[in-house]
Amino acid sequence: MFIAVVFSGMSYSQSKINSPYSRFGLGELHGKNVNASLRGMGGISIGMSDPTMVNPGNPASYGLFDSTSIVFETGIIADFTNLRTDQFSENSNRATLSYILLGFPISKWWKTSFGLMPFSEIGYNIDITIDMSQYEFSDILNQLEGEGGINRVNWGNAFNLGENLRFGVDASYIFGNGNRSSKVLFLDSLNIYGTKVESNTRASGFIFDYGLQYDIHLKNNDLFTLGAIYANQFNVGAVNNYISSTITGGYYDVVEETKDTIEYKPDVKGNMVIPARLGFGAVYKRPGSWLLGADVEWQQWSEFSFFGVPDTLQNTLRIALGGQFTPDHTNISSLFKRVTYRAGARYEQSYLKVNGRQIDEFGISFGVSFPIKKSKTTLDLGLEVGRRGTLKDNLIQENFFNVNFGVSIQEHWFYKRKYN
Repeated sequence: MFIAVVFSGMSYSQSKINSPYSRFGLGELHGKNVNASLRGMGGISIGMSDPTMVNPGNPASYGLFDSTSIVFETGIIADFTNLRTDQFSENSNRATLSYILLGFPISKWWKTSFGLMPFSEIGYNIDITIDMSQYEFSDILNQLEGEGGINRVNWGNAFNLGENLRFGVDASYIFGNGNRSSKVLFLDSLNIYGTKVESNTRASGFIFDYGLQYDIHLKNNDLFTLGAIYANQFNVGAVNNYISSTITGGYYDVVEETKDTIEYKPDVKGNMVIPARLGFGAVYKRPGSWLLGADVEWQQWSEFSFFGVPDTLQNTLRIALGGQFTPDHTNISSLFKRVTYRAGARYEQSYLKVNGRQIDEFGISFGVSFPIKKSKTTLDLGLEVGRRGTLKDNLIQENFFNVNFGVSIQEHWFYKRKYN
């Protein structure tokens, strides 16, 4: 039996992803290290703390916001992906808004933040043709489609417990829906009805993330920051609509027509279990000059369940290394000496195990930040090249190139200007 897998293309204007691996679980997951500047350093975030940056990767980092300033950040991402099997290749492109973040002080010891970012995304369109000629039967076509995802609205608070210790908590409301459909069609056979199964799931609920950071002051004003994050397991409410039916048409430009309903389950209420997460990070830096950092993070996706039914997802692992360098941030004559240059790398084991192989992901990133003259605004650019999956064991390999562009604005708040 020969199985051919063909992927549908997407135009640049579309904002949904195109990844066959997003068919499983909650789709393609997104972490909280969303800033273009953090992505330029491999996504390190747990030990990162900067008064000019909103870093939802560790809510404790909000504690360093300046007591008289407000920070606003937003960014877009453009993905260029090549999907490959042993026999086929397909290109996919898209661009979309990736985050909106806002941070400001409440008092000297209490700082707060708001944000909007993705939690997960679903986007795939797969045709699987099964050659049945050796059985003297018409070909069978299995069409798989999915789109949607879950968004995150974030409210974070950080509290300075001392000169060097910070504690933070993010309360996130996640919401969204996913649509999945599967068709089994019998090509060149007008006497056999096809089957169509459609499922729509709407999810909404609160999850919480906690973070700690501790600064160790060293010689030459060097600073070593240790960070930790934790999120306990949460049940998120969901509503599922399911319908399966017999159909005719739906291929060769033949109009699809529903003949009969096999099963219909509307508005079934249940829960999705979002598993616990734990991570540690460290950053060594010379403020205004350079820094080096590393993250390691785990999440127990083997504990995930959907409407009380366990899934076959695996525990995940993320490792990131990165750093940045600014030649001379006080230089007023040379822009390139005030530019911040970044580089990093990351390795992730996803929660998918297909054909006995856990799907992993690797990326190498570079970035720069351009300061705007006479302001504290920066333009941030991050580039990443990497791959997801493998060609082994009849699997799919996704080679990607991501472009992250962000704007970070820091302005004085409640600051009384003086004029001569």
